[in-house]
Amino acid sequence: MPEKNGAETRRSGRVTLRVPLKIYERGSTNRFLGEEAYAVKVSLWGGLIAFGAAVDRGQKLFVSNQATGEIAESQVVYLRPMRLAGGLGLVAIKFLEPSPGFWGVVFPRSIHDARPAVTTRSLASRDR
Repeated sequence: MPEKNGAETRRSGRVTLRVPLKIYERGSTNRFLGEEAYAVKVSLWGGLIAFGAAVDRGQKLFVSNQATGEIAESQVVYLRPMRLAGGLGLVAIKFLEPSPGFWGVVFPRSIHDARPAVTTRSLASRDR
């Protein structure tokens, strides 16, 4: 759903988190793509990854979280033109299957999933 400025709203919040990763190309060879790879920002639905290998938008990848041992299939959704120090590029990925535990962080699914705050009024009506 677009916001007033035309930007799409996010399905979940993002967290700045550096997570060491290994990236593999999807296919029978599972070719290793990058020596140094890590997440820069993460969300319930994917993340922003820094690594040196060239990839294409729409390309499918396997992402392995070195800290948790989790592996998730993903797809490249955005290639950022900016490069980091050391020549690493920034690539946005989305998970192809729900992977809520991949980053080792708990995300609320949406703003509607958050538990409502308990007020004195709701406590009073409960005691009736």
